[in-house]
Amino acid sequence: MLIKVKVLLEALVLGAVLIFGIASVKTFFRDGTPPGWDHPPHLVCSYLTSRYFFPHILGWDPYNNFGWVFNQFYNPGAYLLIALIDRAFAGIIDIVAAYKIALVITYLLPATGAYALARALGSGYTGSTLAALLSLLILPGESEWLDAGLKQLYYIGMWPHRLGIGLALLALAAYWSALGKRGAAWLQRVSLASLLGAGAVLSHVMTGASVLIAETIVTAAHTVRRVMLVEGAGRKRVLAASRGVLHVLVTFLATVAGTFGLLAFWLVPLSLTNTVYHSLPTISWYTGPWGFLHFLSSPGMLLLAFAVVSLLLSGLTVERALLPLTLTAVISSILLWLIGALFPYDGYLGLRLLVAALFLLIVSSLSQMPGPAMLLSITSVLLTIATGPDTYRFQVLWWSIDLNRILPFSEWYAYYKFAGLARYLVLTVAALGLSAVLERAYAASKRLKGSAAQLALGGFGLSLLLLVWALLGPHIVQTDFYYPFSDTLRFKMDNDFPGVADMMDVMEWVRSNVPSNTYVFYQDTLWKLGDWSRLPVSHYFYLSSMITGVPQVGGGFGTRYITQPIANTEADHLLGQPIEWLVRNPERVYEMAKELGISYFVIFDSRLSSSLRARPELFEDVYRRGPFHVFRTTTFNPIVSIDEGEIVSVTIRPNSIAVRYRAGNATIVRIRQVYFPGWAAYVNGQSMYVGPYYPEIPTYVWVPGDGVITNYRVPFIKVAVPSGENTLRLQYELSTWGDHVTLFTASLTLIINVITIFFRSNITIISLKLLRILKG
Repeated sequence: MLIKVKVLLEALVLGAVLIFGIASVKTFFRDGTPPGWDHPPHLVCSYLTSRYFFPHILGWDPYNNFGWVFNQFYNPGAYLLIALIDRAFAGIIDIVAAYKIALVITYLLPATGAYALARALGSGYTGSTLAALLSLLILPGESEWLDAGLKQLYYIGMWPHRLGIGLALLALAAYWSALGKRGAAWLQRVSLASLLGAGAVLSHVMTGASVLIAETIVTAAHTVRRVMLVEGAGRKRVLAASRGVLHVLVTFLATVAGTFGLLAFWLVPLSLTNTVYHSLPTISWYTGPWGFLHFLSSPGMLLLAFAVVSLLLSGLTVERALLPLTLTAVISSILLWLIGALFPYDGYLGLRLLVAALFLLIVSSLSQMPGPAMLLSITSVLLTIATGPDTYRFQVLWWSIDLNRILPFSEWYAYYKFAGLARYLVLTVAALGLSAVLERAYAASKRLKGSAAQLALGGFGLSLLLLVWALLGPHIVQTDFYYPFSDTLRFKMDNDFPGVADMMDVMEWVRSNVPSNTYVFYQDTLWKLGDWSRLPVSHYFYLSSMITGVPQVGGGFGTRYITQPIANTEADHLLGQPIEWLVRNPERVYEMAKELGISYFVIFDSRLSSSLRARPELFEDVYRRGPFHVFRTTTFNPIVSIDEGEIVSVTIRPNSIAVRYRAGNATIVRIRQVYFPGWAAYVNGQSMYVGPYYPEIPTYVWVPGDGVITNYRVPFIKVAVPSGENTLRLQYELSTWGDHVTLFTASLTLIINVITIFFRSNITIISLKLLRILKG
């Protein structure tokens, strides 16, 4: 009965925090689509994952970027979540509603993760509830771009990062709990930690890497702890320490093996294509030492002070003989962080953070309250990575250290993204410190008598109210918590922006007038037209592929995919060339369009529009709406063409392309989609050779964020086909040995857990039956 009461209390306390969070974002469910930066691409990817690819999510999107496997590189965990929601409602809601539900879940998930982590660390309801609450709040120093908070979720649309953080916090809580368990409980928590860790990786790679680093540090601390704090003497002590260390190492290896086993279906094909067709990360997020300064300013000085209180308590909660050591380590780590903040650019920030991490690791290994020191040790390591790569190089006496040579895959890091998980670990530590102060202040007030007690309790209540307002006030002002009773709507949908109607009309015209066997080129509006008044700052035209079913070029975010130089239109370069150059040479636009299969251009740049209109022999101005002009090339430029013969019909769908053709002789069919591992071609059931060909486009291109690339080439598909009237079917059929590893890992984990649960629940009955048989 007591256990049920505790579970109910947990649900009520956490539920109250989550209801507060839902009230802050309830306007997400107003009519319309979330408009900010990356929401349209994420919505399209979610739609394709749910309706075409699920459950094998690595499918081919033929509508964007000249065809790509977006889930192989970008946030498949986020899209899988939406697919699960969409399928669970079985058509009752549309994909936009499923997307909004996923956004709310993502917003709330770090609160649940922080609560679970605080409870795993031994915190009571107060500390755990505060950890959950702080994970939901918009804090005064929060950055839209860097802090994975509500601002980033709504305005920037980079919500998979926050989803990964929520899963990472839960994974770390499950892993910490597993280290203290045995038997069935251990197996269940290891399985859960593996599953959540895999989910964190799939949602955001750098967050997944962060949780693996965190688990490694926790393992090191627990290993030292099992050696240093074991009771007994002599051989008995050695055996006890060995068993403890073995348990920790087995837990770590089982968790990591389970995580990578579940990820194999994704990791193997990624490893086969990364650097050839793609290059992780999409953005390096390099901030240098400035990132450390921002990290310290983001939560605010008040919460940092409570984090320091929590750390001091961790250092004080040790055996008396160890107190000088732990206090020295705590003070030293604080000083190292402080010196790093005062002198971030002197070349020793990385060294200071790593030494601080070591000191904090020692404290967590010896303390009876290890959580705060442990989380700050993890934070210190993650911040070292987040501020790299310049902070990876430093001098230690006569040794020159370069962590770039030690850290695996360091050239692929999205550096500051490692600070995302670190931020929520610090907020959790601050919550533990705040709860300790509140609990001790309340207890001290209760010990007083008479009028002194009344004054103390009154002062405590007033201080608590001021503290609550200091934390909640900025959040309430910047959200829709008071809506509809407030005059300001913070979280608008696309329907709330008058300029969106022009874009929707353009896409409706495309759906009605553009054939499917050609591309529509969209100039991305983003900040060039977006002002959060008439238009949101958004890759809004990316929705066209979902709305129209017509393949498109442009309108999307930077990908570092092989076609980014010619497909990305968010900067002042189109088709990889400066707009000014295209204005002076509109014939080059026409020539590239023929090679790339583009027959329609949606342009709002007035200079380019005038230039194209001045060449009626090349371009026709066929539709205008608001600032947008739709131009059609005077020749039809197909996606699928044939060298000798006739294309009768073309059907382009996710994962497949069907081409009906007539040819008097054997010939070549050319498909202007990226030649990528996994394509197979068939004519009348017979397998055909699929190979690459290279369109004649400029080899000198400019790439947003990466500068100029020379000798640029992009491979398209060609298929040798026989004569006659036939149907060529191209099927995307990517399958690797990683699929079998993931299936084996998932099946084995499920079977072992089911058997364990069954055995555990029936052990008493089985024992009684065995006793009867033996007595029998």
